[in-house]
Amino acid sequence: MKKYILYIAVILVGFGCTDNFLELYPKGYYHPKNYTPDQEIDASILAEGKLAEAYATLRAWGFQWAGLGMHSYTSPDAEKGSTPSDGGEVTQFKSLSYTSSNGPIKDYYTSCYSSIVLSNEALVIANSLADSVVKKKTYIAEALFLRSVMYYRLAQAFGGVPYITTVLGANDKIPARSTREQIWSNIEKDLLVAIPHLPTRMMLVASGNAGRATQNAARAVLAKTYLYQKKWAEALAQTTAIITSGDNNLSTPYGEMYTEANEFNSESVFEVYCEQKPSEKIFLSSQYGQIQGFRGIPNLGWGFNGPSQALMDAYEAGDPRKAATVLADGDIIEGKKTKADAAAYKFFNKKVYVSIAERSLYGRSADIQAYWLNIRLIRYADVLLMHAEAACELGNSTEALAKLEMVRERARGGNAAVLPKVTTTNKEELRAKIHHERRIELALEWERFFDLVRWDEAKTAITGFVVGKHELFPIPQTEIDKSEGVLTQNPGY
Repeated sequence: MKKYILYIAVILVGFGCTDNFLELYPKGYYHPKNYTPDQEIDASILAEGKLAEAYATLRAWGFQWAGLGMHSYTSPDAEKGSTPSDGGEVTQFKSLSYTSSNGPIKDYYTSCYSSIVLSNEALVIANSLADSVVKKKTYIAEALFLRSVMYYRLAQAFGGVPYITTVLGANDKIPARSTREQIWSNIEKDLLVAIPHLPTRMMLVASGNAGRATQNAARAVLAKTYLYQKKWAEALAQTTAIITSGDNNLSTPYGEMYTEANEFNSESVFEVYCEQKPSEKIFLSSQYGQIQGFRGIPNLGWGFNGPSQALMDAYEAGDPRKAATVLADGDIIEGKKTKADAAAYKFFNKKVYVSIAERSLYGRSADIQAYWLNIRLIRYADVLLMHAEAACELGNSTEALAKLEMVRERARGGNAAVLPKVTTTNKEELRAKIHHERRIELALEWERFFDLVRWDEAKTAITGFVVGKHELFPIPQTEIDKSEGVLTQNPGY
């Protein structure tokens, strides 16, 4: 991953040293006409650089700050946290009082499209490479994957959105919204093209390139789109391919999977690479951990996205995942007693806790609060539970129970006295057990709100949820204005 820094620097130098840059076409985009022969740059480096920038949007402030609010604070399992008045417009997510002028929602929307623009630029560059370039198909596959990830997030949050696959010129107009079904279909086409040309996780780890797109990451995103459409057989096919690939497993204990030592381990299906190594001049930082870190002593962050009382009450007796997820004021951790700020919420997301040892590595300073913490977007347990859900809906209770048990067995941590094996074959009861397991296993990990929405359970589980409105977020009014009325607003806003 270190080479990404070099590639981005090359691009910036190539752009920044041109006196008449603002006169180039299209403005602010890669285009062959922007370069004279003496400025030629290896197109492979340009492709790498564009991909690196697209990956970077996943750890950027606008995407993470807004995403935590939209995906987590909206659910009954998370509190906004921090102090009552802290957070500005993200305070609106807990009460579902956001409008089309909400700044974080706008940031989320534009962050997704920024990544899509970069992916489309990477595709232009990659397609220009000679067929003899070994990594050409991989570059194309990565760009299709990254574009699909962001269209998945957009369709999940906003429904139908403009679908853009080209590099727009300075005077090109934003197209009208495609339907959500059209977005799903386009994602499916792109990911099916991409999967055969992506590496496995183990291949990337062995080559020192962990953090990039993998076959199983693409399959998992595809499976998620199928679940939204209730295409159970198609979802099951993708999760089956992940399971049988051998590229992932549950060998890492639940409470250890979020540590720096276990980055890109066998649990990792799609993980965003973040790093802070001042001694090596590597700065690929994210504030994901800082936003959620313990607020007080130790001073690890701002304390947002805390577990709610409803979540804490939902754990089965003795479930070790509760202690691995909840860090409370006064808890002893690494031999030291915690003390939350007086005005702060008293419960914190332990999954973002960074150890004392991590804080002192690579010349990190004391005021850098978990900037190096990787973001685990899709874990293997998530895949197994998607598989169990699809199998259950197809009437295959044996397969559903087997995968559910795999997740619960790892959660037990060897303690046979807790988390008894689920044995019911009644479809409704089994469905409820799988839904509960997703709630607990993936607590505070961006899944709960949208799970409740797609299961049609939000209307009873979330206070103030308005059917026909809150299934989607509002299209930012600024985007509607810029489109000169081409974009339309979602119902209720």
